[in-house]
Amino acid sequence: MSEISRVALFGKLNSLGYKAIESATVFCKLRGNPYVELVHWFQQILQQQDSDLHRIVRHFQLDPSRLAKEMTESLDRLPRGATSITDLSSHVEEAVERGWVYGSLMFGDRQVRSGHLVVGILKTPGLRNALPAMSREFEKIKVDALVETFDKTAAVPGRRPARPAAPSRRPRWASRRGCGASPSI
Repeated sequence: MSEISRVALFGKLNSLGYKAIESATVFCKLRGNPYVELVHWFQQILQQQDSDLHRIVRHFQLDPSRLAKEMTESLDRLPRGATSITDLSSHVEEAVERGWVYGSLMFGDRQVRSGHLVVGILKTPGLRNALPAMSREFEKIKVDALVETFDKTAAVPGRRPARPAAPSRRPRWASRRGCGASPSI
């Protein structure tokens, strides 16, 4: 079975996310870190003028100076001395994948935005601790509240919120009482 290519996966990012991951790769190399980590990427997103992440930070009242300080400390804890980048961290790829799942299925968007990355990370057990590991400020984000108010919290001025497409018809097996995720065979 073939894997999903990185080109296809990262091609789902909006332009801000894509440019930020490119910048994170350069930043990682300049710091001598062997792997591009989520903290490199989020640091680069926060260097942009505006993003869902900026709006989420404001909405949940994260302290920007503490966030910057703790993210710098997190970067400083990474191994150094690499002359080239070995790879992207598995957390980066998984964050894009989970952001794509939540962005497309829950929010009806065709591209992955930084807010979708936050939701995907916080909703995924294997990633959930990645943001607080960067900065304890991220613990202020209540994922259920973010999901409920996403269209308002991460609203892009002048952009109508997308809505997920309703399924045309529900499979017979999905309506069975006590049914799991797949039909009985």
